[in-house]
Amino acid sequence: MSRLPREIRTRRLCLRLPSEDDARALNTAIAASQEALSRWMDWAVEPQTLAQTTEFIRGSLDGWSQEKALNLLMVTADDDEIIGATGYPRLDWSVPCFEIGYWCRSDRTGRGYVSEATWALARHAFESLAANRVELRMDEKNRQSWAVAERLGFRHEATLRNEVRVPHGSLRDTRIYGAVSLRELVSP
Repeated sequence: MSRLPREIRTRRLCLRLPSEDDARALNTAIAASQEALSRWMDWAVEPQTLAQTTEFIRGSLDGWSQEKALNLLMVTADDDEIIGATGYPRLDWSVPCFEIGYWCRSDRTGRGYVSEATWALARHAFESLAANRVELRMDEKNRQSWAVAERLGFRHEATLRNEVRVPHGSLRDTRIYGAVSLRELVSP
């Protein structure tokens, strides 16, 4: 049994493992945000096929069972709509350190969903997984994403210059935010 959760509930969201039954709805959510996602996510440069979404779901379930990653859907609690995804795309059990990643449907941004999900994942990492570090990484140009980190109290620790290539080929500066205790953070 995995130490990683299958589900985390917040006031407005259910963060849960995807199932193959979610493939069509998740693919629709990705397509609805294709333009915005393609600026920041390698996997979103080209429109995603239903088969690719299904493969992502299968990989997510494998990553969860092997405790190598946690990919969760962001689903609204009131109407069960998939509005994005979040989780721990990279983790290091030897520290333990958990990186939180996220994306939200373009038509649902600006409503605090990402902050709510990120807070829940940080809290879970510190309280249930004995994290010694939680971090967020994002493109220096993605102000909307780093505003989430700052709003929650994550500390800007570094900006790595020319750290990776972005989907369209140029080099990216990556902002790194971190927290080493839940006490450092602010609930949304």
